[in-house]
Amino acid sequence: MKAVIFDVGGTLHTQVRTEESTRRFRTLIRGVLSQRGILTEIDEDTLFTAIDEGGRRYKAFTEEHLTELDPDVIWQTYFLAPFDFDRSLLSGLGEALCCIFDLEEKEIRPREGLQETISGLLARGLRLGILSNVMSRTMVRQILERHGLTSAFSYTLLSSECRIRKPDPRIFEICLADMGLPKEEVLYVGDTISRDVRGALAAGWQIIQIDNPLTYHRDAAFRDMGYAPTYFIHTLPEILPIVDSLCAKEG
Repeated sequence: MKAVIFDVGGTLHTQVRTEESTRRFRTLIRGVLSQRGILTEIDEDTLFTAIDEGGRRYKAFTEEHLTELDPDVIWQTYFLAPFDFDRSLLSGLGEALCCIFDLEEKEIRPREGLQETISGLLARGLRLGILSNVMSRTMVRQILERHGLTSAFSYTLLSSECRIRKPDPRIFEICLADMGLPKEEVLYVGDTISRDVRGALAAGWQIIQIDNPLTYHRDAAFRDMGYAPTYFIHTLPEILPIVDSLCAKEG
């Protein structure tokens, strides 16, 4: 075992929408749009109802095509689709808007034992990486800074960079090629059946699925289809004895 690769949302942390996160999210989105005078006349409920609906439509698109679009296109074509305005005004703003959507729409709460687990894996000499579906190219860097883990992860692969989304096995294959490792020496950690378990199994990886009741609804259609993770855990520190057991078998 040479490397452990993590999903981000739902795995390193959980996300819950709160009144405070909703207010912060709306203020930040309005602030970016107002830089170019975009939709300043549209009332709050109308604007954010459209953004919510656009988010659902974009999610459906990504699940069907397993691809990530350019941030400007996401906001021009999905999030602000109902409104009549000069689309060119959004040019260059998409990344900032996607980062706010990924980072601020919900309250982010680090998983219990996060620091202990990451420190333990590094102490065992393992390489750590990130492989995540995310619209923004900058959100993961910011979230690792929040968690105090910027230097812990030597590798990051995002769907926003390679334009491929889990569960497409190609994103896992890109990760292996980049890291120069065979799949037998890599362990993946994620929380969903629909994206993480399906994708890792299709790529031939071992996978630890961490329980996340907040995402059960996403997995409802896949729960009885035989997608069994290699290991199932409830807390991050449970990864450490699994890794120790695998390393002992190799020794």
